[in-house]
Amino acid sequence: MTEVIRTGSLNNIESIEFEKRCLHKAREIGDRNSEVICLASLGNAYQSIGEYHLAIEFYQQWLDIAKEIGDRFGEAKSLSGLGNAYQSLGKYQRAIEFYHQWLSITRKIGDRTGEAICLGSLGNTYEYLGKYDQAIEFYQQWLSITRKTGDRTGEAICLGSLGNTYESLGQYQLAVEFYHQWLELTRLISDRNGEGMALSGLGSAYKALGQYQRAVEFHQYSLEIRKNLDDQNAEANSWFNLGLVLEKINRESEAMNAFCNARGIYHAMGIDASLQDCNHAIEHLSQNVSTIASRFWFERWFSHLSHLIKTDSNQ
Repeated sequence: MTEVIRTGSLNNIESIEFEKRCLHKAREIGDRNSEVICLASLGNAYQSIGEYHLAIEFYQQWLDIAKEIGDRFGEAKSLSGLGNAYQSLGKYQRAIEFYHQWLSITRKIGDRTGEAICLGSLGNTYEYLGKYDQAIEFYQQWLSITRKTGDRTGEAICLGSLGNTYESLGQYQLAVEFYHQWLELTRLISDRNGEGMALSGLGSAYKALGQYQRAVEFHQYSLEIRKNLDDQNAEANSWFNLGLVLEKINRESEAMNAFCNARGIYHAMGIDASLQDCNHAIEHLSQNVSTIASRFWFERWFSHLSHLIKTDSNQ
């Protein structure tokens, strides 16, 4: 078993079979270091294909050996894997238990990078559970480390996470503050995808504050970036969010255009849940039309929509 072979381009299935053969050989000759490498690789491979229970089995074996041989760094990494696998399974409390063990070790061995990632994982998991105050506590600790270590990418992600959490709490002004910091940093590090997300977050928060014109502007900025990034799902989301705000300020024709653009993309991608959201939004908007001109415009769009729905049903 050599690093040259191990770093070759294998697909997941080939990689798993290869690592299993390596694991068997390592155990035959009593090579503990190679055994650990194989267990870690197998855990990661099964995690990547969504076989989380199998990933847990290999991560647990890795953890047991790491403890046995006193490999604190390996112990931390295996605990990370276990936490991630349990989070993927939706077993958030179990994930938190492993993340806390991971956090304790990173602090003992002085692994600031690992500590930062762990704090982010804890914040993310508490956010999933709706425990926003605890999520914010861990995100703030994470933010402090990223600023001390100069991790601008991590700092940007953390600022976005704080903005999202404050928005979930209904503290929209604080959300806006963090989203603006996030936006500024994404532009500084030339992260166009992050910039699009930050702009979208600002649009959402300003909408919640009733500042609809500002919300429209930020959603439009986000839309332009996402078009250029060729991210169809994100572009469709931007169209849909823009439509919701345009509807609020009685720009019905533009709102309908936005919803139909979103619907067309969701239809092409086969995202049924979002497709239904668009249909509901279009239907709701049509019921609020009051002028003859607007009614005529909507009838044209609904003729187009009807054709798309019929096309769906015939496929």
